[in-house]
Amino acid sequence: MGYYRKIFIANRGEIACRAIRPARELGIPVVVGYSDCDALSLHVKLADEAVRLGPSPASMSYLDIDVVLRAAKDSGCDAIFPGYGFLAENPDFVDAVEREGIVFIGPSSRVMRILGDKIAARKALAASGVPVTPAIEDVEDADQVIKFGDRVGWPLLVKASAGGGGKGMQKLASPYEVEEGLAAARSVAEKAFGAGTVFVEKFIEGGRHIEFQFLADRYGNVIHLGERECSIQRRHQKLVEEAPSSLLTPVVRAKMGAVVVKAMKDIGYETAGTLEFLVDESGKFYALEVNTRIQVEHTVTEMITGFDIIRKMYKIAAGDRLSLRQQDVLLRGHAIQCRINAEDPKNGFAPSFGRITFLRQISGPFIRTESGIYQGWEVPSFYDSLLAKICSVGKDRGTAIQRMRRALGEYEIWGVRTTIPLLRRIMDQADFLTGKIHTGFIDENIAGLTEYEEAEEEIYKAARFVAEVSGLGRNVHSG
Repeated sequence: MGYYRKIFIANRGEIACRAIRPARELGIPVVVGYSDCDALSLHVKLADEAVRLGPSPASMSYLDIDVVLRAAKDSGCDAIFPGYGFLAENPDFVDAVEREGIVFIGPSSRVMRILGDKIAARKALAASGVPVTPAIEDVEDADQVIKFGDRVGWPLLVKASAGGGGKGMQKLASPYEVEEGLAAARSVAEKAFGAGTVFVEKFIEGGRHIEFQFLADRYGNVIHLGERECSIQRRHQKLVEEAPSSLLTPVVRAKMGAVVVKAMKDIGYETAGTLEFLVDESGKFYALEVNTRIQVEHTVTEMITGFDIIRKMYKIAAGDRLSLRQQDVLLRGHAIQCRINAEDPKNGFAPSFGRITFLRQISGPFIRTESGIYQGWEVPSFYDSLLAKICSVGKDRGTAIQRMRRALGEYEIWGVRTTIPLLRRIMDQADFLTGKIHTGFIDENIAGLTEYEEAEEEIYKAARFVAEVSGLGRNVHSG
């Protein structure tokens, strides 16, 4: 198609595999980078070329701007797609890419700097008429926070100004928790993002996490692709996402969508992004942040709109106009995504690493899998715990849930702990089935959601035993 000579995928795992596919459809060769522990990873096997970046720690490979740029240049790439995480929302990386004459498939560094800092983003969104939660954006001391809490009501939430993924968040239930909470949030923010700046906002009890996907081109055309419900979370990180939300009426959806489109036009955004909201029990909505990248859960939006969002990103970055208009976006049916993480929900979602001794992938109608794993692969300890995502789609929410139950029932991963048993229970939980969900859903129901059957525990133990005996687990089977 003549868009690019080659695209460099500056990522790994399922998102790297996902990004390779639309490039291949467009006839564009793909190069990926890999660290030492990822030499045999699936994204390396799928790409046209693979370049070693360095040792396994991300700071010495995927996060090293000079190393990533050199790999892209030496392999003849004229475009870079960052995925999510790593360097995806680093404006310094964008500047470095553009200095080399390479196309960055994402927003400009100017926009990224505005929206990547939560305090600056709040101000920019508020200036465009987007509602934001009451907050202290310049936190000086504990006394200031206590006075704010007494005025707007407890609890409060401390957030790191930079970064994302729930890191640095601390809920303050009363004035007695302020000093310790501020110190803890600043410490985490400093370690995770290199900046200890935090702000404090009113915590919305029983809130729903609802986000709007949007697309924008360099010519000022902006549309939204509807919303996603992301309220099922652990440690402020999502586990189950849906599109559309069972909460929004068509009138509220149109109102929120119009707010999103106006804000992105005012800011001058280009490519795909997501504006996240918290919706309270009365229906009022407040902006949380803008994700200046593709999101893990973009898949459910694709399944009810029929659009390939990453393919759109490739074309927009190459200079194509957004041919879609808002009236072209039709939401058909309901889609659900479950994140399969290498974690132990029974042990506070502690990471679980090791060899995948047996893998039974899912298949069948109306199911989609995005995965970066295979049987015999070693889950490394250096990166995020996400292994795969599975999505179901149906004519309505009930049908999508039925299909997700079937998919989760088929999916087997042995050798590491995963979130699969927890997700199976969520699909049967009464409040989930009726749509009575909020961001505290897992915390409130964790005891019941982790009452695994003994058989599942025995399967895990048997898989670990086979792995220890055989090394590669060749004799593990599903029975």
